[in-house]
Amino acid sequence: MEFDISVSEVMSSPVETVKLNATAYDAANILKNKEIGCLVVVDDTMEPVGLITEKDLVNKVVARNLKSKEVLIKDIVSPKLISISPKATIIEAAKLMARKNIKRLPVIEKGKLLGIITVSDIVSVSPKIFEIMVEVSKIRDEEEYPKEQGYIYGVCEGCGNQGRLKYVNGRYLCESCIDNDI
Repeated sequence: MEFDISVSEVMSSPVETVKLNATAYDAANILKNKEIGCLVVVDDTMEPVGLITEKDLVNKVVARNLKSKEVLIKDIVSPKLISISPKATIIEAAKLMARKNIKRLPVIEKGKLLGIITVSDIVSVSPKIFEIMVEVSKIRDEEEYPKEQGYIYGVCEGCGNQGRLKYVNGRYLCESCIDNDI
């Protein structure tokens, strides 16, 4: 059954990393050159300690007009890394992503970074799980977020990104997908 697929079967590996003492400029260049959206932050022992995304760099460096060559990763990385075991199933990964409103999960075992799994990875393997992620997001939305005129927070049925969604023509879509008529 597709729900029994383990995270290790779907994850991407190897994973691009950046050290805590690297600069935001260094991280941005790795993202650009590798054409990826996130880096796992590692300490001097190469143990994963966080995640840096393009969005983090925009929100924490660019939007604040800081000099990217002077901002260290350790000063902008989130203090808590949410990860998953390689033995977990993709349904467990999907539920965790939906519950925590995240798109990427580093796969870690005994402090060692083995890979990374994304919403897109899960959706490509099992479109049914995508439906479950949308349902979990709807439930979480009802419990945790105040209603905003016509919007919920969850997984976009057009692109798979998480965020603010509107119900349009029988699907929950993000503003980008609504604008692009997906």
